[in-house]
Amino acid sequence: MTVADRVQLDRLTPAPRGYLAERHGHLLAPGVTRLELPSGHYFFKTLSDANLRVVTGGLTAGITAHDKDGDWPDPQKATGDPSAPGAKGDEASGEAPRLTIE
Repeated sequence: MTVADRVQLDRLTPAPRGYLAERHGHLLAPGVTRLELPSGHYFFKTLSDANLRVVTGGLTAGITAHDKDGDWPDPQKATGDPSAPGAKGDEASGEAPRLTIE
């Protein structure tokens, strides 16, 4: 994973009232970081573009722009996947960073 700013990677686990974000490892420093991630849902926020290179396995990924007052679609409803975490952010709308996956 390559990012230009410090990133906290959280693993989302099911909880009685939705999902619970648990920090996965240390803060990722700017630059290239190698990660081995068990299966699951992960979440991170960045103000800059990010690049993810998958060496083995596979993934489903996306960028969700959502502010606290917006009317953006909920990924659970949009995909029909009840295991997908809902997405609601707290930042004002703006230009979303790009996520490149190789």
